[in-house]
Amino acid sequence: MHYHLSSKHILTLAVTSLLIFGVFGCSSNNNAHGTAPHKVKQLTQVTTAKVTLRDFQYSVQANGTLVAQRHTRINALVAGQIDRIPVDIGSRIKKGQLLFKIREVDYNLAYRQAEANLTRTNVILKDRTREKKRMQNLFEAGSATQQAWDRTITAYEEAEAALAQARVARDIARQALTDCTIIAPYDGVVTARYLEKGEYAKKGTSVIEIIDLSVLNAELELPERYAGKIFNGLPVTLSVNSRSDSVKGKIVAVNPKVNILNRTFLVKVAVNNQDGTLQAGLFCSALFHLPTQKHQLAVPVSALTRDEGRTTIWVVKDDKAYSRTVHEGGTNGDWVRILAGVTEEDEIITGGTSGLIEGVTITVTNRSS
Repeated sequence: MHYHLSSKHILTLAVTSLLIFGVFGCSSNNNAHGTAPHKVKQLTQVTTAKVTLRDFQYSVQANGTLVAQRHTRINALVAGQIDRIPVDIGSRIKKGQLLFKIREVDYNLAYRQAEANLTRTNVILKDRTREKKRMQNLFEAGSATQQAWDRTITAYEEAEAALAQARVARDIARQALTDCTIIAPYDGVVTARYLEKGEYAKKGTSVIEIIDLSVLNAELELPERYAGKIFNGLPVTLSVNSRSDSVKGKIVAVNPKVNILNRTFLVKVAVNNQDGTLQAGLFCSALFHLPTQKHQLAVPVSALTRDEGRTTIWVVKDDKAYSRTVHEGGTNGDWVRILAGVTEEDEIITGGTSGLIEGVTITVTNRSS
């Protein structure tokens, strides 16, 4: 079979052949004379610094309430009608000043009766003493029987017991008479008066309430993480709404027991209030100045990576980066105290940590001392 090719068909075959040759020819030429592509290894660039020793000064803030260091409800020591009550709420009182008095008439009569009974029993004892001496002489001379001597001794001992009892009764009556008059146990201010003149007070009933404002205690609750770091004598600065300036105080009591419900412990701070400018019950804010922690391991804040409560740091070793978990201990400006996880000899990465992987080779562009 014979085919006849036209000039048009010949031209098409020629173009196709050239294209195929060009493709394969180029490919062959590249393999023969071109350079095979390869990856250029890129080093991770970072900045570093040495772990240093720094001093850290911490402060703790807490809120609380000012309370009187001495706060007393004055009760009636004996029952009776209130005869005098010369003080009222707000009265400033001095130690030994009369607060109130219970009607004395009945207690005065009881005391006089007790005194008279004591005198009578004393006379009886003297008589029994003379009788004892006389009977002893008769008994020793054989003129008195054993039974008579025994009766004399019994009578004497009963008189002695009666005299002792009369003395106790007299002392009780005298104390009751004294207890009719109630005086202030210390300088202070009356904050409550529960009864009025002429009203009847039972024994133990609260009549007056007083407080000593010369020294106030700021009672504050601190988180348990500060237990062991707060101690008596530590200086404290307090802010009170009623004053524009701050007030200085010192810790006077630290409760060694932590409240298991809110994980806090009570601290009392004494505040001098001799000028009387502060009132009990005021809200206050306290700043506790903790002792300076000297020569502590520290790293820049930029060196830390915090994620879900875990803090890590990158350390350089043999030009490679390795991560370590560290425990923070507070900040001082741009520096963080490290409690565990690094040593003073470590070189840590402070910049370029993004994308670092464990053991990657790094190049240091800047080392800070």
